[in-house]
Amino acid sequence: MKIHGKNISQPTEEITVIPRSEGDIVFKAKAVLDFKVFNELCPEPSLPIRHYADGREEPDPDDSGYKKKLDDWAQQKSSWMIIQSLSATEGLTWDTIEEENPETWTRYREELEQDFTPGEINAIHEAVFKANAIDDSKLEEAKNHFLAAQQQA
Repeated sequence: MKIHGKNISQPTEEITVIPRSEGDIVFKAKAVLDFKVFNELCPEPSLPIRHYADGREEPDPDDSGYKKKLDDWAQQKSSWMIIQSLSATEGLTWDTIEEENPETWTRYREELEQDFTPGEINAIHEAVFKANAIDDSKLEEAKNHFLAAQQQA
């Protein structure tokens, strides 16, 4: 896609710096634009079908097993997105996470908890969510840039 003949640039990375006496730890978070790999490795659970005595069949979104599967799937998706977003961090490797194994993705938090405080983990998460979402401050900044350019023209 292009706008006014220009290619759309990738969203900017968000950076969080965690201070340490031996040297600051820099986390970079990038926007995750493609969920194809996730969807292939971890497809969304299908709605179960409820069978009635009269022969009717209907999707059953209230099935407790389905709700549990859907919750687990959503946690895996969130974890995968965080791991992928943080892959922009140079030199970051995980000890217990296997990229091709969805069962390992939710362990990222346990790994962070081994070395970082809850506040530091929140800062890392905030960078990930900022990189992957648009908030009021980004919208306001973009609007101000646009208006300033309009005034100069």
